[in-house]
Order: sequence, then C-alpha cells, then structure tokens
Amino acid sequence: MVTKPLRAELFGHMRISLDGQNLALPASKKTRGLLGYLLSSARPRSRSELCDLLWEDAEDPRGALRWSLSKLRTALGPETIVANRNTVELNTAEIEVDVAMVNSAAVDVESHSTEYLTALEAKFRGEFLNGLELSDCYGFYGWCQSERSRYGRFRGEVLEALVARNSDQPSAALEYAHRLVGMNPFEESAHIRIVELLLALGRPEDAEEQATQCRKIFQVELGIEPSQALEMACKATPPVGTKRKTFAEAPQEPNKMLVVDLPAKTGFVGREAECELVRKAFAGTGRTVALVVGTPGIGKSALLAEIGKGYGPRSLYARAIEVERSRPFGVWVDALNELEPAEIVQDTHSQLRNVLLSGLGNSDTLTEQQVYESFRQLLAELSQNGPVLIALDDLQWLEPSSCALLSYLIRQLADCPVHFCLAARSGELDDNEAVQTLVSGLGNDVQRIALAGLNANEASALAHQINSDASVSDIIDKAQGNPFYLMELLRADQSSPGETSLQEALDNRIARLSQPAVTLASWASIFGRVIPIDTVVLASGMDLSSALGVIEELESREIIGELGSGSIEFAHDLVKDAAYQRISNTRRRLMHGRVAELLAKNMTSNPDQAARVLHHSAMSNHHILAARAAVIAGQSALKSFANSEAWDLGRKGLLHAEKMNSSSEQISLTMSLLGVLVLSASGISNSKTPKLIADIRSLISKAGQHAMAEEIAQGEYLLSVLFQDVGDFESAGLATTRAAVAARRMDAQKKVRQLANSARCLLELGRDIPKATDLSQNANLLAQQEGISDIEVYWSRGLLARWEGKLDLAGTDILKALELARDSEDRWRESKCLTWAAMIALEQDLPDPAIRFATELGTLATKIGEGSMGPLSRAIIALSCGDDDELADAIDALQAADAKSHLAYVLNRAAERHQKAGDDARSIEFARKAYGFAKDVGNQNEKAFAQITAFMLGDETANPITMAELDELSSSSKLMARVRQIAVMAKNHLRQKVDGKGP
Repeated sequence: MVTKPLRAELFGHMRISLDGQNLALPASKKTRGLLGYLLSSARPRSRSELCDLLWEDAEDPRGALRWSLSKLRTALGPETIVANRNTVELNTAEIEVDVAMVNSAAVDVESHSTEYLTALEAKFRGEFLNGLELSDCYGFYGWCQSERSRYGRFRGEVLEALVARNSDQPSAALEYAHRLVGMNPFEESAHIRIVELLLALGRPEDAEEQATQCRKIFQVELGIEPSQALEMACKATPPVGTKRKTFAEAPQEPNKMLVVDLPAKTGFVGREAECELVRKAFAGTGRTVALVVGTPGIGKSALLAEIGKGYGPRSLYARAIEVERSRPFGVWVDALNELEPAEIVQDTHSQLRNVLLSGLGNSDTLTEQQVYESFRQLLAELSQNGPVLIALDDLQWLEPSSCALLSYLIRQLADCPVHFCLAARSGELDDNEAVQTLVSGLGNDVQRIALAGLNANEASALAHQINSDASVSDIIDKAQGNPFYLMELLRADQSSPGETSLQEALDNRIARLSQPAVTLASWASIFGRVIPIDTVVLASGMDLSSALGVIEELESREIIGELGSGSIEFAHDLVKDAAYQRISNTRRRLMHGRVAELLAKNMTSNPDQAARVLHHSAMSNHHILAARAAVIAGQSALKSFANSEAWDLGRKGLLHAEKMNSSSEQISLTMSLLGVLVLSASGISNSKTPKLIADIRSLISKAGQHAMAEEIAQGEYLLSVLFQDVGDFESAGLATTRAAVAARRMDAQKKVRQLANSARCLLELGRDIPKATDLSQNANLLAQQEGISDIEVYWSRGLLARWEGKLDLAGTDILKALELARDSEDRWRESKCLTWAAMIALEQDLPDPAIRFATELGTLATKIGEGSMGPLSRAIIALSCGDDDELADAIDALQAADAKSHLAYVLNRAAERHQKAGDDARSIEFARKAYGFAKDVGNQNEKAFAQITAFMLGDETANPITMAELDELSSSSKLMARVRQIAVMAKNHLRQKVDGKGP
C-alpha cells in the first residue's frame, strides 16, 4: 500500500499532518470549514455551491472564496488545490483522509473482521469536524449536522458489532459499550448492556450506579422514566464464579481520582515591548487605537487587563461573545453594565443603558438620534477626570451595530483623551466583514500589535511562578511561548505526565472532576462563556444545595470564575470548548433545546434574550421557537438602529419557518419575518427586492386560503413599501387598496392602523385621493370611538392636510405621528415622518425647523442605512440655507441612489427658489430636470409643477399649455393644493400675456 504524504483527520478537531508532523491550518473557521467540506468527498465542487454554503451574505462571495483558497494553498502546498473558473477540488492522490476509510466500510459492517472494525472505530476521535459546525452559515451547518448524524449511526453499528464480538471478554466489551452510551446517552438498551457487563464482571455497585445515571439523564433531559427493562437488568443474578471486586481491585473512574493541588494564581509576566507600543499609541495626537491580535491563549485578554490597571474606574471593558453575534449593541450594553458610574453623570449612564437595552421602553427623555452622541458625551465627561480606556476583547465576534458605534466614537473622540485597545484572534477577523471594514477604515491610525509567544526567559519565569520546583524545560518547549498552553501543561504534568497537546490536557482536566461537576460544566458550556447561575442550575436539574457545592468545586479547580449579577464564566474559551466538545451531538441538541425553552419564558418582555433563544433553538432544531425568537429579536433590532442585524435575524428566522409544518402559525411568523426584512432594507437599493415581492405574494395567497385577514393586509402593506422603493407607484397603489379591503375583516385596533396606512400610502402616491380621504376619515373616526392613538392615523391626517394646502395643520399632525413613532421605537416610520416634517417646513418657508428635521433625518440615516434618506436630508438643508454647492452634491448623491421621486421634488423646490430670486435660467434648468424624473416615475404632481414653472418663465418643457389645460389643472382633485395654486398663478400669467400686460 502506497503511503500518501498528507494525512487528514476530520473526526474530532481537524488535523492535517505531513510525514507525522501536524501542519498549521488557517485560523479562519470558514477556511477550515471549506477544507473539511472539500476533504469529505473527493469530487469537484462548483464555486457557486461553495459560495452559497459559506458566504451567502458576503459582499463579495467569490472574493472570499479566493482568499480562503489562497490560505489553503499556503498551508497545504500549491499542488493540493485544483481549481478553475467554475470548480474547486483537492488533489486526493496526495492526501489520506480518515472519512474515506469510514465511507468505504459503511456498506456492510458485518462483512469486516474484528481487527478491521477495531481499527475503524479508532478513527472516531470525536464528532465530525468538531468545533467547525459554523451555526451562522446555515447551508454548511445543515450539511455538517447531517454528516454527524450519518457517521454517528455508522459508528453505533461498529460499536454494537464490537460489543457482540467481544461477548466472551466482558472487559473489552464494556469499553465499547461505554462509548456507545457516550455517543447517545438516551439509548436505554446501551445503558442496559453496560449494567449486564458490569454484573458479569462482578461489579454490582457500579452496575447500580450506571442505572442511577441512566434514570437521572432520562428524568432531567427527557422528562421520562426508563422502562422496566432497566430495573430487570439490575436485579439479574451475576453469573456463577464471579465475585465482587474490592475497591482496591476495581479500576477507578476518572471522577474518583484523587484531587491534585492547583498552582497558585500567577502575576503578569513579560510583554514590555507590547505595553510600550500601546503606550506610544496612546501618547500621540489624533486617533488613539491599538489592535492586539494573536492566537487563542496567547495572552490578549491578560494584556488588556494589564493595560487597564492604569485607568482605574475610567476603564470600560467588555468581550464580544460568539453566540450573541445577532444581539444589537451587546458589547456596549455589557460595558455599561460593568461601569461604575460614580464619576460620571448618573442620569446619562442610566438613560444610555435604557436606550441600548432592547425594548428601549424607558427612553422617554432621550431620543433615538441622541444615542451615539450621548455615548460620546458620556465618555467625554468621564475623560475630564483623566484618560479613559475602551477595552474590547474578542473583536472577531463583534456584531455590525457595535462596529458602527465603535467607528463613530473613534472618529468623534479624536480630540479627547479616550483610548481604544482592541483584541482579536488572528485569522478569525477575516470571517467578520463588519470588523474588517472597521479595521481597514482606520488605516494607519491604528497601532497593530501581533502578539507572539513569550520568549524563553519569560516562559521560564511564568513556569516557575506556577511550580518553582518542577523541571519545566520540556514543557516550555512544547508550549512554544503560549502562556495558557504552558499553564495547562504544567497543571497536567502534576497529575498526568506525558500529555503532549493542549486538547489532551484540557480533556483530562475536565475528566478529573467529579461526575456532578462534569455534568454542570457540560450544561454551562451550552450557554457559552458567560452563564447565569440560576438558569444553568435549573437546566441541569440539580437541587440548589448540591449545585452550590459543585460550583465551589468548579471554582476551586479554576474551570469557572464568578462574575457579578449572579453569573459565572469559564476561565477561558478553550476550557469552555473542552467541556462542550465532550458532549455527544445527540445530547447537545436536547440540551440546547432545554436552554432555549428556559430562556424563552421572558423573551417577550426582555427582547435582548430573543437572540440567545434563536441561537439555542437553531442548535436544537426547534424550528417554531427559533422563528418566534427571530421575529422578536428582529423587531427589537429595528428599534435599535441595527438594520444589518435585523436583516440577518429575519433571514435566519425564515430558514426555520420554512421547516415548520404548513399552518396558520407558519404563515403568521413568515409574514412577520418578511416584514423585518422589508423594513430593514427599505430605502436601500437591494438586489433581493424581486424575490421579496415574489415571496410576499405567494404568502398572501396562502393567507387567503386560511382566511387570515391580518396577514393579508400586512403582506399588501409590505408590497406597497417595496413597490414605492423601486418607483412602481401604480403597483404600490393597487397593493394599498387591497390592504384596505383586507382591513375590513380585522379587529378595531388593527383595522384603524390598516385603514390609515392605506390612506397614507395613497396620499404619498398621489392616487385615488377621494378614496384616501374616506379611508383617512374613517380611520380617524374609528380611532376616536375606540380611544386609539396610532402613528398611521396622524400620519395620514397630516398628508391629507398637506394635500389640501393646510400646511400648519399638516405640520402639527406629522409631529404627533413622529412623537408616537419615537415612543414605540418604530425607526422606519420615524424616518418617514422626519422626511415629511422637513418637507412641510420647507414648503412653509420655515428654514430653521426644516434644517432641524433634516439634520435629525440625516443622523438617523447613518444608523439604519443610507439609502436616499441621507442625500435627501442634505438637499433639504442646502435648500434651506441657499447653499448651491452642497445642493449640487446632494442631487448627485440622490441620482446615485436612483431616487427619482425625491429628485423631482428637490429639483422643483430649487426651481421655485431660483424663480423667486429672479434667476430664470437656473429655474428653467431645474424645472426641466424635475419634469424628466417625475415623468419617469409617473409622479403627476411634480411633473405638472415642473411643467407649469417652466411655462411661466417662457419655456415649454413639454407641449404648450393652453388656458383650458390650466383650468383643468387648477381644479383637478387629482393634484394637490400646491400644484393647483401654481396653475392659478399660471392662468393669471397667461391672461396678462394675452391682454398684453405681461412679458
């Protein structure tokens, strides 16, 4: 048999070795996931398939794939990757892969010899691609879980065969039977087989202990009792000739091993050069940002803690958490929770916490636009007492909203003594596009520090802090300067000398705990790094007194540490990972499901919890709960200006909703999730709009089959939003009319909103105004009768008043709608009301309010996505200030955003302003352009306004206007008062011209 130079092991942690030496694989999890996928099947994969699998939402999926392939070529050798423009595959002639042996044997287990099956079973070092499930990449995650289930079933067949073939050697059979239970602790027959084997070996006490463990697992995690078969097995008589083994004769389980004294906690060692680099970065002028990157365990967190000592209470520290990457502003909420507010304005601190916590219900005195500015103010005030440090750890898991706020603070606090020290895992930064954009945007304004291992003297000093008597030279060589690895190997050396890897050291460290401590550590690892004590105890099924003793054991063994507010955390992510990876795939799913159900109990009142519920529901395939959590988390993200997270949450929720059984709940949840997607992307040019329209139309049809009036109305409303965004005003008007029809079958509150919403949409579109008037008046009357105060009612009233030329009343109603939108944290409606408030003020010739509303609109636009809102706000400000240069730039930006309706409006206002200033040539130029854009989108009001304006200045932009046409325009119910008024002015102008009294 020819030995291949490269050997790949995909069971357990992925390992690739060359001639027996492990190769350093890329740090990016997606890149390693790509490698695992290519290794799992020796055939070409299309580039589009790989992009969909791992980079579905990336800005440049093919670019990301090329980057990962380049990293793999560097790690494995250039000849290993075989790729062309369409496909990618591995040169398997050069690689021996463990799954290939498993796959070839999977056809018929019984046909293989016992020796072959023994060698085959040894291939299963752990779960397939352990630690690389990539739960945020749903295509890859689904494939990985499917493969794990398939390999798990096959391994179970192999183990059952080995148990049967070793029936005459109970000790050997017992080892395989234990592995079977470890794979699936909910298989009662496997527990019974262990009981039978233990009795055959003369170990009845151990048999009873195994039965007790089985009962507890079934009770706590399944909520049922084992069958009578277990009790009957326990009562079976041991075979003749067997005897009980004494304690001294019986092999000891890992959890019964003697406890070894732990080393004392160590002080900070070395890193003088790195600390000096940070000090230099913070001593300069301009942006003061330091980015520390390195591998896990290399000492990034310790360095941040050491740097933070010099700042005392003026240090904000928080760590991004992998399982909370959809939690808007999560890292900032955590930082505020930990900040001692004694030196700062108490109210500012409290208000910020309320605003950043999801729900935002206590933000009465702090408007949404002030969040970024208030955070800046908080840090600026704190810096008056000395330099402030913002220390953010695990930046590779930072979500987009936190990235945006971090970018804002770095830019706005450049002149304040506020220092930013950031830490991230090297390589894994490349998997986070938002962080990549942030770091690349900083350019040369960031001091980058690549944290290498400790040098030999520093490693020796650290080792002797831990154990001054030990001979540590070999261990220092193995650790290669990694402080965490060094400490774990030293710890292991005191109890299990000879361990050669960090993973072995951590696995054995967990194994040496008592069984209750292993159980609680397993449950804690399901939560992530930070764990609420009460919830993990409840999930584990332990009584409180027992759990407290177990927590003390875990703390004394430095597995966990205590945090404030009733929480604990793992000593390191690598310790958490070691505990998590000991859990079988089957048991993980059930445990995640249990945690999801516990956390879901208060997610409605505490939406901040919903993102966590979504994660655990996804990991347990609890699709209904996952979809519900995604709706709550997505709607909360919209309120928190976190549109990127809202889009991601909505997309994740839809993947789960699709897997639900067809029902009215599925339709309702799917419509709500589509609503999150539509509102998170509204106003932004989006290539996915056609698919959204098709999906909503299909769902409306299903809702119609179930007579679900509310969902039909909601769907038609969403269609009207999408059609308006793409400039299809006719379709938007039709959707609005259908929504009004569906609203008639809804309850009062929902009916009020939908009637008013339909009226508002028709008024915005300038279509079927008599019907819009009736709808608005009916909504207003019903709202008064039912005591309902709704945004849409005031919004539609304001637009109707504007249509009729009652601008003062219009402004009052729009401001009331804006107030209600802010109170309910409805960011989309808030942005629309701000737009109308600014436009109405502009039409009233009130520059100061127009500038104020437009400024607020621009600020909001930067937080929820630019679209056309930002350029429109700039245009309104420029018109109010008379700034022609800024107006020209704003018009260019509106054109880039393809916002033709807004362009027609802005250009007509510019034409009007220049006409009043006597600059007829510029006025005609703007009117001509306005006419073209209005004609393109079918906006009859702006089209007529532009045509009449140009006509009065002697330019016939379209066909010549006759007196009869002006008569019709001045009295048309299809045109708003502002257009009718200018038509009257044009009639008078034409009469004067005919009478020879005009120019």
